[in-house]
Amino acid sequence: MDIHFISSLTPDDEDRLAPALLEALKPMLGLMPIAYTIRIRTASNTVYQHTRTELSEPPENDVETALDADLPS
Repeated sequence: MDIHFISSLTPDDEDRLAPALLEALKPMLGLMPIAYTIRIRTASNTVYQHTRTELSEPPENDVETALDADLPS
């Protein structure tokens, strides 16, 4: 899977947002038993990257709790 996100942010704003976006994505992807690489390249050509190579099963309750939290009551 290859996802591209195009923004209207300035290059400076992209450089400030990219690390926060990377940190927000890591726990979401951590819920899945997959290996992955997240790579964010900003308009200023700065690259932020995180790779997970371990294929460990997350605790089942953690996945259910995270999924249930998004559902309306």
